[in-house]
Amino acid sequence: MASKNRNEDAANEDLSEQSLQRHTSAHTPSEAQATEDTELSTTDACLFRGSFQHALDDKGRVSIPALFRKALEEQGVSTLVLTNFITDGARCLDGFTLPAWRAFEAKLSARSRFDPQVRKLENFYLARAALCPLDGSGRVNIPPYLRAYAGMERDVVFTASLHGFRVWDKRVWELVFREAETALLEDPSLFTDVDV
Repeated sequence: MASKNRNEDAANEDLSEQSLQRHTSAHTPSEAQATEDTELSTTDACLFRGSFQHALDDKGRVSIPALFRKALEEQGVSTLVLTNFITDGARCLDGFTLPAWRAFEAKLSARSRFDPQVRKLENFYLARAALCPLDGSGRVNIPPYLRAYAGMERDVVFTASLHGFRVWDKRVWELVFREAETALLEDPSLFTDVDV
């Protein structure tokens, strides 16, 4: 009987110790967790962050930024979707991972196809979308019609967005950024209503 009680006590101590370890590990950041804030995390809603300049080669290929590639690899994604986009009165390309693009299509397909807004979106956005697989060097080939639409010649800039990323001709991006900066300098409360 005493032996049985000793065994039960030992088992309870083991369980208590395991519970304490789980509680401690759940509330004490590990070394990996401590550095997570300084690295790209793909568990958030925003997969990409930052802006990066790259150059198109003669065949229209461009390297995907290293941090973007890291995020794609962690998600197991090897194909991107690029299409027309207009923001702040300027042309650029909107970029998605293939799974994100399919999710967008699924949401759109739930709308009535007779909705004039949906038809315009189909004509402008879906009809020009291109599948762009990454090659072995981490590059994508941007189709000529998309390069022409965005006015891309050589230097381009990748910028993160909440739903994916955008690709700009460098000159256009610099103009758009300066306009946004000027607007903020003139009205420091410009983003107040965004409420984030």
